[in-house]
Amino acid sequence: MLWKKDRLRPTQPYFVLAAEEFLQEIYLEQGISHFYNIRTQGGRSVRVVPDGCIDLTFEYGGDGALLAAFASGTVLACQEIAWTGQEIFGVRFLPGFHPEGLNVRMKDLLGEKLPLSEVWKDGELLAAMDGATEFGGRIRLFLQEYAKHEAKKEEPFGKRALVQSAKEMVYGSDGKVKISQIQEKTGYTARYINRVFIEEMGFSPKTFCKIIQFQRALEFLNYGAPDKMTDAAVYLGYYDQSQFIKDFKRYAGITPKKYLNLMRRKDYVGKVRDQPRETEDPG
Repeated sequence: MLWKKDRLRPTQPYFVLAAEEFLQEIYLEQGISHFYNIRTQGGRSVRVVPDGCIDLTFEYGGDGALLAAFASGTVLACQEIAWTGQEIFGVRFLPGFHPEGLNVRMKDLLGEKLPLSEVWKDGELLAAMDGATEFGGRIRLFLQEYAKHEAKKEEPFGKRALVQSAKEMVYGSDGKVKISQIQEKTGYTARYINRVFIEEMGFSPKTFCKIIQFQRALEFLNYGAPDKMTDAAVYLGYYDQSQFIKDFKRYAGITPKKYLNLMRRKDYVGKVRDQPRETEDPG
């Protein structure tokens, strides 16, 4: 993957560093950013950073038996989460995208990791994923089940349509859009936009902008290799270098310079194995 070759693909860099093996397949369709598969030692904790996304994760034992499955929402600051399985298959949806079949709002998942059995509309997905052992097979099984829910989706209207429009503007601008621009496009007041956005997401459009900016910063540091942090700050749309450092440290737990050095030392790029896309949209 090259810097900004595709749309923003939100990342969890500490997942990669904690993995013994990290596979991913970039998808960028059906609201899905990518699929990932992690081999790791069970019973450990790992850092998670803000990404504005919902993840569905399936934790497997060594024999391929499904031990647990979860729906996780974005965090608003770097924190620790627990892994129990020896292998984890994940589906990361695009920032701000709400998966079909999920029974909770994004607001209800903010900072949470909830059992999928409690928040998914039926038990067929869990039954299908149990016993799946291969990365490609897990992807195909998930898409087959997910397509059933997609076929029933309804077009957004009212508040939901407004929030979707705002989210698309934030994501499409790499977090650089202003609330006044959203106001101009939608015809609603800034105050109303903020209120309905918080009702759905649990945080404001401004916070969502900061998260998307941060995710672009991660991608830039992982693949862009900037010569100076001042150049990175300006390119990514931050007011100045100090704001860039402040926001980045809050979200990543370390400064941009320390993060860049860590990723180079641990060979982040070398640890990520991209699997060519073989799956097709079954819908």
